[in-house]
Amino acid sequence: MNKPIMLATLAGMVMHFPSLSAAPIDASVHAVQRHIAPCHEQGKGVNCEVSGVARVADHLVFANDKQMPSSGDPAIFTMQIDSSNKVTGKPTYLSSKVLNQADKYEGLTTTLDGQYVVAITAFNKEGTADNPAADVLNTLLYWPVGSPQDAKVITPSARGQVTSSRGLRERIGRAVQSPYYQIEALTTAPDDRLLVGVRKYGESNKSADFSFLLLSIPFKIDGQHAVLGDEFEVVWRLSPDELMKRLGSSYSAHSELGLSGIEFDRYNKDRFYATTSFESDQALGGYLWVLSYDGKTIGDPQPVRLKDDSVLAFNHKPEGVEVLDGSHVLIVHDDDRIRVKDPDTHRQREAHEFVYDVVSFSTP
Repeated sequence: MNKPIMLATLAGMVMHFPSLSAAPIDASVHAVQRHIAPCHEQGKGVNCEVSGVARVADHLVFANDKQMPSSGDPAIFTMQIDSSNKVTGKPTYLSSKVLNQADKYEGLTTTLDGQYVVAITAFNKEGTADNPAADVLNTLLYWPVGSPQDAKVITPSARGQVTSSRGLRERIGRAVQSPYYQIEALTTAPDDRLLVGVRKYGESNKSADFSFLLLSIPFKIDGQHAVLGDEFEVVWRLSPDELMKRLGSSYSAHSELGLSGIEFDRYNKDRFYATTSFESDQALGGYLWVLSYDGKTIGDPQPVRLKDDSVLAFNHKPEGVEVLDGSHVLIVHDDDRIRVKDPDTHRQREAHEFVYDVVSFSTP
């Protein structure tokens, strides 16, 4: 079922302004620049698996879906981004009791006023009363920019020594209509909304279908306290087959194509960008999508295209997206343990590195 949801514009909350070189919503891709950056020093024994990204001033905040640079260490780090949109310098790790306890981060975003970072984990498993350890996979949290030590769990509940957002499982499950689901995308949106992307869902991990399932719920941070609405609503529920129809017949069907990232374009303010990805039989890939936004409705996802009208396709696994300005979007890839050799440079990432792309759009 496809169900667009209504949102209202609160332009005063968005602190970015339209760029003089803004790209039209249907603009083709002008160029794609591919780069490699480190998660940590070489030889630490932890694979770099970046799963989310958000921009804060001249820094990018990244989420790794495993702790690093050593097992049990922080999974959130920052790096600088220069004027050419290239990640530079060494990673700085953000650490606090709340940040370190949550596990398998999958989505990162900031509030539209730029004051807070919001993060979410996979919600794909929970613990038990006797062994609540897996509850850490069910965490929605936030922290003030520059103060990770003040991170707080949203709708917290404690079981044993674990504090998580496990209480949200029932609310998410009612919207998804399945007992099992895996969250991989997150963005704030106008009208005090939080959008949550579900990559796959079903009766269990072994019998789950991949999807582009986008949920919405009221959300705001008022006086340093996060307030979440009561119920999640379905924005879009699309199957891999429905996504492939939008890509066209020239693209091979992927039953494992699912939503992996989403972000509101707070510069142009008339669109969201999303990523989908697939991984099967040692093959990786994915696509970038644009969803129009007219101040009320989030439109049907459409694939971003090159100048020759072919679809922009990645040979890495896109897992996070951030809008850098009016005509540039950054994509981070989580290739798990697969090493993809770049056909142009013949370079492949090392275990301590991740691949990212900067997509430039044609402007008037």
